[in-house]
Amino acid sequence: MKPVHLKKIAALLLVVLVGSVGAAFAQSKKDKKRAQELVLAGDKAFRARNYRDASASYGQAILIVPNNPYAHYWKGVAHYNLKENADALREFDIALSQGFKPIEVYRVRWYLHYEAKEYDAALSDVLKAIEIDPDNQDFKKGLGEIYYAQGRYADSLQTFQAIVVKQPKDGDVYYNIARAQAAMGNAVEQGNAAQAALSNNTHMIGESYFLLADSLQKQGKSDAAIDNYQRAIAAKPENYQAYKNLADVYRSLSNFKAAIETSKKAILKFPDDGSFYTDISWYYSLDNEPARAAEAARSATKLLPNQYLGYTNLCRALNDLKDYSGAVAACNTALKLNPGDGETYFYLARAYDLAGRRTDATPLYSKAVIGLEDFVKRNPNYSDGYYLLGNAYYADNQTDKAIESYKKVIDLNPGFSRARFNLGMVYLQKKDKASAMEQYSALLPIDPALAGRLKAEIDKS
Repeated sequence: MKPVHLKKIAALLLVVLVGSVGAAFAQSKKDKKRAQELVLAGDKAFRARNYRDASASYGQAILIVPNNPYAHYWKGVAHYNLKENADALREFDIALSQGFKPIEVYRVRWYLHYEAKEYDAALSDVLKAIEIDPDNQDFKKGLGEIYYAQGRYADSLQTFQAIVVKQPKDGDVYYNIARAQAAMGNAVEQGNAAQAALSNNTHMIGESYFLLADSLQKQGKSDAAIDNYQRAIAAKPENYQAYKNLADVYRSLSNFKAAIETSKKAILKFPDDGSFYTDISWYYSLDNEPARAAEAARSATKLLPNQYLGYTNLCRALNDLKDYSGAVAACNTALKLNPGDGETYFYLARAYDLAGRRTDATPLYSKAVIGLEDFVKRNPNYSDGYYLLGNAYYADNQTDKAIESYKKVIDLNPGFSRARFNLGMVYLQKKDKASAMEQYSALLPIDPALAGRLKAEIDKS
């Protein structure tokens, strides 16, 4: 992302541009006059934003008078505006070697290095510029940008925090503080800085709403997170991750229809992105729409044939559609791409189990447990992972561990109706009718139909 304070660099440079040539020429008077005329023509073209003609005029002047730092510098700036960065860097280097004012070279050259991901060179230029002009906040903003790009988030944060003392009404500085705080895992501080960015009219409106929403999501403030993700998308519809996070918040609240609608909007915006088809397939399965889940998963596998999760979701959906041979084929493809995946092993075991092949299913349930135990260690706040692990424990006859996993799901997501239903069924198996009734009572206002199924099983026991 281009640093905010450099987006209008060409306009700023126009203010600096003057129509006089400061170079001392060693050529004849005729050559000097002709070179000066060409430089003035270049200046005129530059002011008119005709950078191609400006570059050509400066270039002709240089052919006549090679030792011409002014012409080299402005030819470099013209190349910069034409996005011809390699040519711009060459001209800036020559201008500097010929004695052009160093700070003016550093003003543009650092960003060219930055854009080329040559961060050490960019840092060198910015530090030299700050040495010349220690109170220049734009150079310090560049320093903060470079530190962030290098992964030196603490240094970036410290730099922008020092700038905001000098410029307390600059919303873009608060935005940079917010993203540094985010990179360092400081959710509360991230949200505070993002809110300050918005309050101080940052140019990065969509990005700041996203950072605020992300902070709120990490703090478990789901409703506020939803509101701000929606604002982030409204301000910047191409904000890819905002759709992902918003749908996931809805999933975590068991509002699967809203997660589906969010993913549909993302697919309209990013029609060739298979990951959104993978996501929506999962949400359709959670919302008991296996046919649509299978259709979405097939789209995911076409767009992302080398990624396993689309095949895993297809396996799950085909199980629900009672197409067990198709499910086995999809799960085996997923396991070739991601050996050891616990979720896939669970669906594969389930396919064999539902097809009456319990002997084949049993060892796969054990593999599912191992893989899912590893998954929840790496994703301790993901309720669906514990739900799958609970299912795997139950299928592997580890009922006490299944109970603990389902309880963890409910701690993370009290509205996860399937987890409550399954927990109630496990309690029934253990002859704990009172605990099963507790789950029935909790389930009744969430999913009356599922609650009715659990009550029927309780009444039969």
